[in-house]
Amino acid sequence: MKKETNEENQELFEKVNQLIDFEEQPKDVQKYRAYIPAPFIAAALPARDVKKNVFIRKYNNITLRLSSGTKVPFGKYGRLLLTILTTHAVINKNSNPDTPVVITYKSLNQLMKELQLPTSRCNEIKEQLECFANASFNFEERVQKLTQISLFKDLMEEGVSSTFDSEVKATKVSTGVIPFIKSMQYVELEDRKGEKQNVAFTIVLSDDFANFSKKHSVPIDYTAYKNITSAIGKDLYAWLVYRNNSLKEPLYISRESLVNQFMPVDENSNKDQFRTNWSYLKEQIKIIQEKHYKDLKINFDSDNLGFTLYKSKPPIVTNDQRYILVTSDL
Repeated sequence: MKKETNEENQELFEKVNQLIDFEEQPKDVQKYRAYIPAPFIAAALPARDVKKNVFIRKYNNITLRLSSGTKVPFGKYGRLLLTILTTHAVINKNSNPDTPVVITYKSLNQLMKELQLPTSRCNEIKEQLECFANASFNFEERVQKLTQISLFKDLMEEGVSSTFDSEVKATKVSTGVIPFIKSMQYVELEDRKGEKQNVAFTIVLSDDFANFSKKHSVPIDYTAYKNITSAIGKDLYAWLVYRNNSLKEPLYISRESLVNQFMPVDENSNKDQFRTNWSYLKEQIKIIQEKHYKDLKINFDSDNLGFTLYKSKPPIVTNDQRYILVTSDL
């Protein structure tokens, strides 16, 4: 009973703090729009430094394999930088589809301004920038459906199709290796005291990444995305927005599927790890609903086995006039 009382008090304390946060926010804060590649919503970057140069995440029919000469991008700052790179790719390809995407900054501080982060986070962003500069991803998608063999006769050797029934299961596999950045250059200045400053950044996105971003990106509320402090919370927010965009009927999500997607449990983990991960994900969703996506309609089961997601008012669409592009203030 005492444990339950402590948990209730903690929950009440967190809600009071959230209400205070709401009251302290200015009424007319400008909101910003950014973009995320859809595969990184279904299968996200690692939440923390995995200390490896390969990272594999699978979700349903999608496999995302990140590879790097150093280490793969990660964490909440890696996610923010990815949205900036993707947003530049989308808007550049909209206006100049046949030209490379070249992003220039007078200094690292100018990039920090675009990210809307304090300069005290320069080292973290520079680390992620170097991770992206040395990284690529292999995106594999498998789509299966039942169809008629007659649709594939032109693709098969003579006589082979006769060994199949008229109805077959067709699996379409799409794959490819896509580098994020083609090249990056910057000047690093160091004074006599050893103080360093990075100036004159030039980032050239790879054509494959820019074209991929143009075709497979989802608009998000960058303001809300940035303000979510947890890397997993950012992933959940982007996923909830993405799912809501195509939702027509209520969708039930089991706790097993949510944990397996966002915080999969290693088979060697403690037996209580699954429950711990589910509790954390559930807490993050409640924070998102209370602070960052108030129109989200969601109902958790009384038996704690999952939740139902209902069609909600979308927080943002591609051409939402309430938002300006996150790159617009430069």
